[in-house]
Amino acid sequence: MKGFSRFLLLLLCALPPVSGQSLEEARQSAEADLQDALERYAEVQERIKEEKIPLAKELNDLKAELREKRREAQRAQRIKDNSSVDLNALEERVTKREEQLDYVANLVADFGERFERDLALPEQQLYEEEVAAFRKAADAPLVDEDLGKGLRLVDQIFILQTAIDRFEGLLGGQIFEGQAVVENGEVEGGQFLVLGPTEYFSSEASEAAGISLDAGMLPPVEPIGPEMDALIKGVIASGEGALPIDPTLGSALAIASQEDTLWEHIQKGGIWIWPILFFAFLATATALFKVFEIYSVKMPQPGVLHDILKELNEGNRDKAMELAKKVRGPARSMLVDAVEHSEESKELIEEVMYERMLEVQPRLERMLPFIAVTAATAPLMGLLGTVTGMINTFKLITIFGTGDAKQLSSGISEALVTTEFGLIVAIPSLIMHALLNRRAQGVMSNMERMAVAFVNGLTRKN
Repeated sequence: MKGFSRFLLLLLCALPPVSGQSLEEARQSAEADLQDALERYAEVQERIKEEKIPLAKELNDLKAELREKRREAQRAQRIKDNSSVDLNALEERVTKREEQLDYVANLVADFGERFERDLALPEQQLYEEEVAAFRKAADAPLVDEDLGKGLRLVDQIFILQTAIDRFEGLLGGQIFEGQAVVENGEVEGGQFLVLGPTEYFSSEASEAAGISLDAGMLPPVEPIGPEMDALIKGVIASGEGALPIDPTLGSALAIASQEDTLWEHIQKGGIWIWPILFFAFLATATALFKVFEIYSVKMPQPGVLHDILKELNEGNRDKAMELAKKVRGPARSMLVDAVEHSEESKELIEEVMYERMLEVQPRLERMLPFIAVTAATAPLMGLLGTVTGMINTFKLITIFGTGDAKQLSSGISEALVTTEFGLIVAIPSLIMHALLNRRAQGVMSNMERMAVAFVNGLTRKN
């Protein structure tokens, strides 16, 4: 109100000066206007008072509604936050379940592969359908990445029950039909008995029976004797009885079945084994002949030379000649010639006896060089066979690669067998040559010693 009055005064002061009558009129008019303004002001205040309570009430209602809306908004936000947290937790649980599913699926897959790998050859025929179904499930394409893994696991989980049933069967023995390769190489049908780690077979088409080995496409059957084979057939037929047990779990029988005869072993040596065997035969025959020839050489008794020298020194030349002719062996001719020339000088006697020694030496040492040549040549031919075998091996590697060792066995066998036989021939040949040569040198040394003793024992000189 005071502000309004000031405004009016200022307005009046700003008006141009007027006359006294006009000022009075203006004052009255201003008062009338002021009065009118005050009345309107009072009306406005009255109206404000009348409208203030409803507006305040409406304001309180709006504030209350605002608070309620805020509470609802906060509740909705909490619900939204809770929903987000639950969704994250659910996603985390789903992720963990997927990881567990993958882990279990990998375990089942590994177990199935190990189950198939651990099956013996006879059991592969028994569980052929189960293994095929497991492979089919493992190789089937996944229609849905998430759902497909679970369905695949359902299709593969049966292998666990199959393994449990197999284990129970192994504990008590399991008899089933199948095919095997019997001793004569024929494929025959019969019954297998799997008891623990050992497999037995009894043929229905023949009397063949024995222990089944894990080798080849079909299990070969190794017979272990008529009595044991009959015992196996009886147990398989009746389902009870005593069975022979192999403590090596088939390893000994497998090794025995892979052992070659001497002829089969020789054939693995390839073409170069035949020259080695030819030289071996000749060297052996030569060595036997030389053993008989050299070791049958008779050397005179020590007293014979003394008797001959005694008769010569006493002048009984005929008696000495008679004693010399009784001597056996290569020394006979040497002593006879020495007695014939006993009247000559010692130098001539030495020359005569040395000449006879030179005649004996070639006969003693003949054929010995051939044995030495065989001892030196056999390892070289074996080495040649080794090189040839390795060349064939590399050719096979070029064709088949290194994955299948059986394809490489022929070249490796040729490389090793020729070396083996080369050493087998060379070592005895070297030893026999050394022994025979030493024996021959011994005979020559005895003759030389006898010649020296003869010359030194003569007391008569011409």
